[in-house]
Amino acid sequence: MMKLTVWGGAGEHGRSAYLLSGNRVHLLLDCGVMKEGNGVYPIIQPEQVPQLNAVFLSHAHEDHSVAIPLLYSLGYQGEVWTTRETAAQLTAYFASWREYTERVGEKLPYREEDQRAIRYRFLEEEAKRLTWFDALPGVKVMWGRSGHLMGSVWLLVEAEGKRIFYSGDYTSESLLLEDDNPSLADTSSAMLLDLAIVDAAYGTDAHSQADRLMQLEQTIQSTLQSGGKVLLPVPAVGRGQEMILWASRNWGHIPIVTEAPLIEGMKRLLCRSEWLRSTDSGQGMKSELELLLSQNNWIVPGSDAERESWLEKQGASLWFVTDGMMQSDLAQWYYHRFSRDSRNLVLLTGHVSNGTFGQHLLQHPEDYGDCSVMKIRYKVHQGLADVRQMITAIPAQHTVLVHADKAETDRLRVRLVEELTDPHIHIHSISVGEEVHF
Repeated sequence: MMKLTVWGGAGEHGRSAYLLSGNRVHLLLDCGVMKEGNGVYPIIQPEQVPQLNAVFLSHAHEDHSVAIPLLYSLGYQGEVWTTRETAAQLTAYFASWREYTERVGEKLPYREEDQRAIRYRFLEEEAKRLTWFDALPGVKVMWGRSGHLMGSVWLLVEAEGKRIFYSGDYTSESLLLEDDNPSLADTSSAMLLDLAIVDAAYGTDAHSQADRLMQLEQTIQSTLQSGGKVLLPVPAVGRGQEMILWASRNWGHIPIVTEAPLIEGMKRLLCRSEWLRSTDSGQGMKSELELLLSQNNWIVPGSDAERESWLEKQGASLWFVTDGMMQSDLAQWYYHRFSRDSRNLVLLTGHVSNGTFGQHLLQHPEDYGDCSVMKIRYKVHQGLADVRQMITAIPAQHTVLVHADKAETDRLRVRLVEELTDPHIHIHSISVGEEVHF
């Protein structure tokens, strides 16, 4: 018998941390934070930390990674299994979280030496994707690309006679990034998996990426036709590069202003082409990115004076700025200038946490300025149709839906349970602190 204990991430969006406990093996899947208020950490059980045999990290985003130094401050002395690309990104995410805590007047619950104490083991150096390997005595692991972020993975774990699937953050609809279908994994068994922890961040939303892109295109085009400017706050890595590529395909004839970190992220993608989507011709996204970078069809401002100069120009334009929740000084600097013209639009395309500037704008745009503020999702997670497909392709006796608030997860569970025909399959909507025995 093993059990899953949720330290964070189920019934909420953020601080993903899932403890797998058996008689001999204790594993942690991710350990992130939630960017709300003064910062929210997983409900780590301190007495469990020294017992951990290993930590597995699906990707670098702060809601999956940034509490890992806290484990070391509490006595963890083991390794963190992840990809080399994820480990390379973490320095920036740790620094960003430090800046956030300072901005809200809080102190980090760990020291810099705890961050430096992290010891990494790299999945791709132990085994090729979709291949089982011995991670530690009594624990076998398989990994595959999850399509969510460069370096992001899903995991299959075998321990104490149980098989567990963890999707991490998953999408099969990325424009840039390749995903490895988990159903292609050789489980060497026709039996159900014992446990699946499945990204269900979009709950009952059944829209495809194509649906969302059509909405985005129509909304942006309407603003541009009126002579307005569109501000798109996006993460520095991930969705930002995808949307720049998509925008260049659709509006290459108008000025596209892009902050430098987003272009640097695109260059980094070219250096890590093993994460990029390919085609039957073998060309794929690498060739398109190379062409896009060589054409240099965008404007990269190097100072506020340059930004002001371009903002003063009349006519339609697209603006990409880092920080999807608009917490940074630069994102808010942009907003206050965009807000002076009612023709302009601020378009949020991802999750916006409670208490952030982005959420305030969505709820009370009239309090801040004259421009419009909207949210239209660009998919980087799974919704109803995606979750349905995943649990059909890799069925488990127990499936735990994670990454969305409890009410929406409850609604999704009801929809999925109504479709079930196998009485041995159980779908769970649970909250932080709860357990599932399997």
